Amino acid sequence: MKKLLILPTLFLLASCASQTAVQTPADPLQALTEQVAQAPDSVRYATYWSEYLKSPQPLRTLEAQDRYQSEMIELESGRKTCTEINWEKITQLNSISLLPHLSAAECYESAGNSEQANYHQNIFNFIATGILSSRRGDTFYSAYEIASWADAEDLLSMSGYEILDNYFEFAASRSGLYRVYNVRDPDNSKVRKIYFDNSRFLHRLLEIQYPFAGLSDSLYKNIIQPLAESDYAARHAVGQVQEAEGEFQQAEQTYLEAIGMGSLTANISLGNLCLEGNSTMFAVDECAQLFVAAADLGLQEGKILLAYITTIGLGIEVDTELASQLLASAAVTMLKGEAEYAMALLLASNQYNMPRTELAKHYLQLSSQQGYAPALLDLAGSHMKGKPGQEEIFADLISQAAEKNYPPAQFYYGKYLLEVAGNNQIHEGIHFLQQSAGAGFPAALYLRGRIAENGLYQQKEDEQSALQDFEKAALSWHHPAQFRMGVLNSTGKLVPTNHELAYGWYALCAKINNLECVTNLGYASAMGAGVEQDYHRAIKIYQYAAQQGSARASYNLGLLYQNGQGVEKDLHQARQYLAQAAEAGSTEAMNALGMLYLNQSEDTQDYAEALAWFERASKHHSMYGLYNQGRMYEQGLGVNKDQGQALELYKIASELGHTGASLKLARAYSSDELKEYDLQKAIHFLTLASEQSGNNIVRETLLNCQKAQYCSELDIGKLVSLLSKAE
Repeated sequence: MKKLLILPTLFLLASCASQTAVQTPADPLQALTEQVAQAPDSVRYATYWSEYLKSPQPLRTLEAQDRYQSEMIELESGRKTCTEINWEKITQLNSISLLPHLSAAECYESAGNSEQANYHQNIFNFIATGILSSRRGDTFYSAYEIASWADAEDLLSMSGYEILDNYFEFAASRSGLYRVYNVRDPDNSKVRKIYFDNSRFLHRLLEIQYPFAGLSDSLYKNIIQPLAESDYAARHAVGQVQEAEGEFQQAEQTYLEAIGMGSLTANISLGNLCLEGNSTMFAVDECAQLFVAAADLGLQEGKILLAYITTIGLGIEVDTELASQLLASAAVTMLKGEAEYAMALLLASNQYNMPRTELAKHYLQLSSQQGYAPALLDLAGSHMKGKPGQEEIFADLISQAAEKNYPPAQFYYGKYLLEVAGNNQIHEGIHFLQQSAGAGFPAALYLRGRIAENGLYQQKEDEQSALQDFEKAALSWHHPAQFRMGVLNSTGKLVPTNHELAYGWYALCAKINNLECVTNLGYASAMGAGVEQDYHRAIKIYQYAAQQGSARASYNLGLLYQNGQGVEKDLHQARQYLAQAAEAGSTEAMNALGMLYLNQSEDTQDYAEALAWFERASKHHSMYGLYNQGRMYEQGLGVNKDQGQALELYKIASELGHTGASLKLARAYSSDELKEYDLQKAIHFLTLASEQSGNNIVRETLLNCQKAQYCSELDIGKLVSLLSKAE
């Protein structure tokens, strides 16, 4: 879509007389507007967009649109001439709207006032170029960001696209909302989809912090439902929600209403509902007519679905020749291989009927032979887990897809080169990862963020770049990135600590059932972090996550039952939940179980069980398991005392970062506990302990005594005691 915008005459404007020059406004947005008009290259579009969202203008959008439309009606009817329109007032009401600036520019041009014409033309070009410059518009993560949906249609029309239909697409359990246009490209007559995103604007309108409107379903309740009275795309979206909630009869009626209002896509949705056997109005043999209606009006999805049902005989007789004709007809207005790929996906799916695996593979091969990137990527995936020797085929296919500038393929190929191909391929791997991330692919942004955060693959550590990538990925509904944003905000790493914001991020990814996020919501409720403390709510959340397989939720539940927080103290329940977590691989739970069995004040004491759980944790390189195992050998708890074995376990735990183990060793080497008294080793382990604990007082005192070369057993003993108290 990145092409020079065609600027047709939108209105028959009467002669325009010169008007008073625009006065320099006092507010920041108008000041930026003046700067854009005079020197467009001196202002970043992102800065202008941000200032617009902070201004009162989004809240006055409807008023501004109504004012402009009223003036245009007056103008077109001849009741007003251009000289009677206050263009400055019209454009300042909503400075980011495209058509008012274009109309003003055309008006001034016809009046011979080139200065004012250039003023508004510069603003128009700046906004249009800003919208189109950093996105591709071909999918949700590269959607063009706008304020008004009217601007989306204006951009498409002025670029020469024929708009066939449009619909709304939800993301992440209705947390995100995109408007998608089915258009015909004027350059090649191909039919394609173009995505637009005005979520930031809608959040400003709703006065909800971005991107959290979806948590209260505000985008649906406060935008889609009211809009559905007059907008067929919104009415269709209501039907989609009803269908997703199992309200099939209501959805069917809503789809019919949307069709009556002009929606083509609603025919596809109603046809799908029919094929799935959820229609009360249409028999399966009548489903095809709904796809015919959509296909006749230009939606190629209708033809492909017709080709599918005639191929397998779903509701109609099998007719392979007709299916081939339909698919070929659809392919004429689609990218090479796109129609065959869509057919392959339908045949591989069990949405309507049993999967036809071999036939799906056939169409996937046909698509990949035509060089269609998604097909090449899918075909590569089928070789990745194959027999030895398949890796070369995988690498060849995925590299072909990546070379076609397909962001998902660029990501997977870059990741493959970084993780599998070795150091000699790092540069090329980073290159493909950068391309994918630059196109906005969420998984690529997240991986690039992790690389920058930790300085991996020979890249420089850059925490600010990492934060930007995490946030971009999180805003594109990448749930690991949302979890990461929650962690960063709750720990204060890279950003100031903000438990409320962290809770919002966790809630977003919990909506799509990310168990780490669900568990952290429980933790936030238990701790009162970003939300009112509520142990009962925490327990309900933990129980849900534990049932879904979250080891950490089971572990946290075990601790609540062990401590009697929000529930009656119940060691039997505690053991059950901790064992559940331990069996799932949680070393924290293994150690907690060991401590539960070790505790002499509980009726659960069982030294053999305690040692077994500590040993199990140690095998997973748990410094706590090693340390606790060492304590049992040191004190002879359930085993014969064995100071040597204890010290060996402490040494491994110390190497893994356990402060207490380092202190144990420092004390042992600085006293007569060992046969070989070694003050230098004592100093070494005490230094480790001070570094592991972050105790600068001990560290500085130790450094001073070393510099003075008078560190003695007494000094070391005092420092060990000091650090032990701090522990």
